[in-house]
Amino acid sequence: HTRFLYVSWARDVYKRQVDAQATTCSLGAGTVSSVNFGTVNPLLPADTFADSNTVTVTCNFTALALGARLCFSAGVGSTSPSVAARALGAGAFRMNYNLYTDSGHTQVWGAATTSAPTSVLLAGPALGGNASASFSFYGKLPGGQSGVSTIGNANTLYSETYSTTARVDISVGLLATLLINCPIAAPTQTLSIPLNVQATVQKNCTINATNLAFPPQGLLNQVVTANGQITVRCTNNNAFSVALSGGSVANNVAARKMKHQTAADTVSYQLYQDSNYATVWGDGVTGGTPLARTGTGANQQFTVYGRVPVQTTPRPGNYSDTVTATITF
Repeated sequence: HTRFLYVSWARDVYKRQVDAQATTCSLGAGTVSSVNFGTVNPLLPADTFADSNTVTVTCNFTALALGARLCFSAGVGSTSPSVAARALGAGAFRMNYNLYTDSGHTQVWGAATTSAPTSVLLAGPALGGNASASFSFYGKLPGGQSGVSTIGNANTLYSETYSTTARVDISVGLLATLLINCPIAAPTQTLSIPLNVQATVQKNCTINATNLAFPPQGLLNQVVTANGQITVRCTNNNAFSVALSGGSVANNVAARKMKHQTAADTVSYQLYQDSNYATVWGDGVTGGTPLARTGTGANQQFTVYGRVPVQTTPRPGNYSDTVTATITF
């Protein structure tokens, strides 16, 4: 009788071990393998958030294998220096982002811990069959990364891949044996999550200008000068040019004029890129040359040098012209 019980118990243990080993798990259809932040303007201060993403694991349990411990981990991807400082890459350029286990974006997703959400205990059906569990993670890309560059004066794709470093370690067995939590020293099975993260950096510029006001003059028998300012902010490494029109009065860069407030009288003047008044700041069509520079991600200020030459003095009054500044990038 004792021998019979012993043999029966041994066979039962052996069967349970075989059943546990026969259980297989796979990534479910709900698993998201791509995190896309979309088009991002790095000059803006607002953060960009990716939609919540889900990793689903489905296990096909044999009759006597009653559960699985799932440990969800994310290590360093192809372009990040560390889990704490993840970065998307475009060639040698980098843009910061990170992945989180909570919707408040406070808990960085790294190695699996002994508690939820990175540790999940999945109970199989009593008689075997399929059971699934899901893990959600969230992405945030901080705003105000003014040093982020474009390449080739075009919108630029930044990305990072996790070919094997995003994974699910799985231990299969009786529920009582699965109280040992993450990390798992010798997992029954490991599933790689083929994760790709990306964002497109948008080339962008802003432009602002201050008025240029010449001081009052009684007679135009000497040169009169004044300065204005144009402030440009463009995506780092992106080329741009600023053109100044010929004005609303003459519509001709080569012959700019200011007009009397009520009469037809005009005053000739010119705008320049330099304090030597050598390079006319124009549009490249009706005269002059646009100002060409490369963005740095920070504000760049450029002085507009105005000059009224000696000429016949028209009737007294206020004279003005409206010049349009156009930035091309």
